[in-house]
Order: sequence, then structure tokens, then C-alpha cells
Amino acid sequence: MNSRLLLRTLALSALAGLASPSAAQSNEALRFVVLGHLRGDKNGELLVNLPEVIDSVRREDPDMVFLCGDLIWGDVNREGPADPAVIRADWERLDAALAGLGAPVQRVPGNHDVCDLVTRDLWRERYGELPKAITLGKTRFLLLNSSWWPQDGDERKHPQETIRGVPLSAAQLAFLGTEMERAGEVAHVFLFMHHLLWWEDDAAWWTKAAPLFENHPVRAVFSGDYGPMKFAHLEREGVHYFQTSVENRVSLEMLRGREASRMLSSQLDTYVVVDVEGAQVHYSVRAVGAMSSGKFSPAHYREVHEYDKGSVGRKLLLRWSTPERLMRGLLQLSALAFLGGVLVMLVLRRKRRSSRT
Repeated sequence: MNSRLLLRTLALSALAGLASPSAAQSNEALRFVVLGHLRGDKNGELLVNLPEVIDSVRREDPDMVFLCGDLIWGDVNREGPADPAVIRADWERLDAALAGLGAPVQRVPGNHDVCDLVTRDLWRERYGELPKAITLGKTRFLLLNSSWWPQDGDERKHPQETIRGVPLSAAQLAFLGTEMERAGEVAHVFLFMHHLLWWEDDAAWWTKAAPLFENHPVRAVFSGDYGPMKFAHLEREGVHYFQTSVENRVSLEMLRGREASRMLSSQLDTYVVVDVEGAQVHYSVRAVGAMSSGKFSPAHYREVHEYDKGSVGRKLLLRWSTPERLMRGLLQLSALAFLGGVLVMLVLRRKRRSSRT
């Protein structure tokens, strides 16, 4: 039995409760894949290219797969509580498809997965509580919850102001602190959550969470939120931060009307492959759907960007395509309007004088 197969067998046993987390203390090779934002649409349909995504990941032959949130639509548009039958059906449909990965799957919630008490309770029923730690060989995986988590009695749907996540709670920070104290038992630590809590330079992440990593083997933090980009990477204080996500179909109307949608859709869909080889960690970014989606063809580009080529509106947009250019153009128009008004006033004044004489 080769080392990869041995580790996978031990991982499956540990996840099934048949072996202790420390049963595979070795420096053998380990591969895992990180995916984000696999949700389908509001009608409950799965991600359009999910079969291709699953096939691509399966061929990576990973020992484990981590899903970083927004995995189902979640009935977020319903007035009042989510329908538990709808949510359960969404999860069962997705999990049946994910069985094709051929590897253990771990997940953290996004704002579509948990948006009220109903979805919270179904998450707990199916996937358990967070935060949690998983140990495989000399590698530890920490699963965190960056989403709004309703407390008992809170009947709200997901508050809009927390759509981009909430800072880690005191309990989760304490969990991280405890795990850092235990980090001497392992060679590598990886963190997973949905939101990009690390995106802003002044985010609470950098003063509350990141300092806990100092002098500990934290290698990377993975997030799966969608926006303001689909893929992003940052290395700070020796830790890699990855955003990786997959896009569902975006309407032509939205692509034409929203710059943010065009920017997102112009990026390739990606997932990250991580290879741990003893003391070394290697990251690879894989694209999926690049040739099959049709989004990167000249015809699609023309549909989105040149459907009104030559029109006055398009010429103005190209001329004033940045906020600075737009402001300059508005100032120029205002100046011309002012001068035009002055000229009209002078002409009218002259006419009135002429009429008096």
C-alpha cells in the first residue's frame, strides 16, 4: 500500500470515528483540494458545470476535499423562515453529486448555507458544529465559521450588513489560541472559512486572529466567498491567503449592466490543490470550465462588451471609463454650460438694450 493510499484509509477511518485523530502520525505525502462557492440557482438547480468540476477534482486524486461555503442557494429569497424540505432536498442533491469526488469532504458554511434558524439547525443536523479541528498525519485542519449565526429566538433572515461575514467570535478566537498551543504536535496547520475576513488592511483579522499564528506552523488560510473577485492571493507574515470560487451562470443583462459582474465573470473558475510533502507545501491553482463554458470566446466578448459598438452611449462610456475621467468630463460639461449660459445672458441683454433704443 503506497503512502497516499495509507493516509486516505486512515483519514476515512478517523472521520468515521473508527480511529483517533492522531492515528496517522507521519510525514508522508498528502494532497487536498479546496473549492468555494458551488451553489446553484434559486430554483434549486445544481451548479451548471458541477459534473465537470467534480470530474476534474476526482482526477486530482485528493486525500480530502474542503468546501468553503455558499454550497446551496438556501431559500434565501423566501419571506419568513426557509422551508426545511427545500433545504434538505438541496443538500441531498448536492451531497449525492459530491459522492463522485471519491474522497472525504469537509465544509464550512456561507451566508446561503445558513441564513436563519431553520438552515442553522439543518446544518448542525447534517454537518455538526463549528469550529472544529481535523488531524491527518502531521497536518491539522481548522474549520471556522465566518458567517452570521442566528441565536435561539432570532427570527431574522440573514442581515444584509453581515453579508460579507462577521469577525471571528471570542469563542472562535479562543479555539484558535488553544489550537496554536497544540500546534507543536504537527508540522502544518491550514484554516478554512467562507468569507474574506482578511481582505481589508484594517480588518479585525489582523489584530485579533493573525497575531495568534506567530511562531506556529500556519501555512495558509482559505476562503470561498464570491466577490469582489473570484480568485485572489495574498502572502502576509509567512501565511498564504487564498480566495477560490466557482461562478454560476450570470445573465447577459447583468453582465452588460454591472461592472462588478463583468469583472468577476472575466476571471476563470478555480480550485486550489495543496500537496504536503514532508516539510514542504506546494500550491497549484487549477482552472475549470475555461474551454467548456463559452465565456471566453470572441463571440461572448462581443455580446457583453460590443453589443452597442459605435453608439453615442458606448463612445461616452469609453471616453469616461473611470471615475476620474467621468468627473473631468462632468466638470468640462459644467464649464461649457456655464459659459453657454453667460453668452445667452449677454445676447439677451444686448437685445433688450437695442429694443429700448
